[in-house]
Amino acid sequence: MEKTEQVPAPDLEASDIPVKESSVAQRWKQNLSPTHADIVCLLLTFLTGLCDSSAYNAWSCFLGMQTGNTIFLGLGASNQPNNKPWGWLKSLASITSFFFGAMVFSIAMRSVGSLRRGTLFVSFLVQTLFIIIAVALIETDLIPHSSGDSTLTGGPLFLELIPIALLAFQSAGGMTCSRALGYNEIPTVVLTSVYFDIASDPKLVEKPTANAKRNRRIGGVVSLLIGAIIGGWLSRSSGGMQSALWMAAGIKFVAAIAWLFWKAAPAK
Repeated sequence: MEKTEQVPAPDLEASDIPVKESSVAQRWKQNLSPTHADIVCLLLTFLTGLCDSSAYNAWSCFLGMQTGNTIFLGLGASNQPNNKPWGWLKSLASITSFFFGAMVFSIAMRSVGSLRRGTLFVSFLVQTLFIIIAVALIETDLIPHSSGDSTLTGGPLFLELIPIALLAFQSAGGMTCSRALGYNEIPTVVLTSVYFDIASDPKLVEKPTANAKRNRRIGGVVSLLIGAIIGGWLSRSSGGMQSALWMAAGIKFVAAIAWLFWKAAPAK
């Protein structure tokens, strides 16, 4: 009886035959279409108003709007305001955390592809986790966070710097995503340039369908204002600023899930 010679299986690792990625991996690496993503940017602007109004009521500093923090930092050089002797330190912590957050999110997103489905999902999930950690620390009542806290003027441990740093860091992640999506007219954390761009727009009075950038700028102003109003009322409620932060975490988590089902960009 003749022996049948067995043909060895091809060594895929040694050969030049490409290994086909699974459909899940391919979907994870898809670049997403920025169409209608301005809605997400407007949501981020709303969250800036929501969180910053709550943070200002509690800690007299901002988490996303760093222009105001820079002014507070400058006032600290002359020991002002008198009733907030450590306000400059909180502003400095927010500015520093926002700066490093912008660096980390920008470098990380560029290195793997800013518009990839997986990149945007992970970015928003990380932002959500940072908010959850911050609000969980506040819920323990170890962190001063209301006008009735006697340590708001600067306790011996300055524990409020921890949630300030976490929340400012994640705020930079939201702005990084808005820049990656290409909607620079919605900066998500500042309105001074937006007010100027609206006022100086030569097509300011054009019909809505003729000036999309103007519409987004006005939408950004309205979104931040509404967020600030809601944040102010929530900080006065029985839930305090925690309720505003839980809302922010929930919205960012929903946005993270939305990227998993977002329409992919057309293949080039």
